[in-house]
Amino acid sequence: MTSPIERIVYRSDAVALTDGPVDVSPILSTSLRNNARHRLTGALALQGGTFVQVLEGDPEALTGLMETIEADDRHRNLRVLARWPVQVQLFMGWAMVHVDTRALSPHQSRLLTQTGSGAQVTSVLADLASARLGSVARLSSVV
Repeated sequence: MTSPIERIVYRSDAVALTDGPVDVSPILSTSLRNNARHRLTGALALQGGTFVQVLEGDPEALTGLMETIEADDRHRNLRVLARWPVQVQLFMGWAMVHVDTRALSPHQSRLLTQTGSGAQVTSVLADLASARLGSVARLSSVV
């Protein structure tokens, strides 16, 4: 019997602690360490001042992580778009993948930052993560 898995999707407004762009590297390094320890996977994007994140794994671990995220002063106005049980983790192998949003169409950008449901945001981030994985695989085959 396998353990239950859930997926949670949220959006929040980034708070710059300094003048200039938001540096996501501290978030990513903490996420990689902590998510790996709790067997959580996910994807993070920062698009136009909005954080969008999909997290997957054990429901109790997700609840604890969301409490930590809600208390984080690097963002505000956290909105959970969806939380539902899933059979498999889409981001398996990625404790946290930071996706590149520079090639998004205006429609995809609006889905991520304003209008998208949890399923739509998950789909966009999964596509971006797959594109990143493909580029990493292509780079390693060239080297």
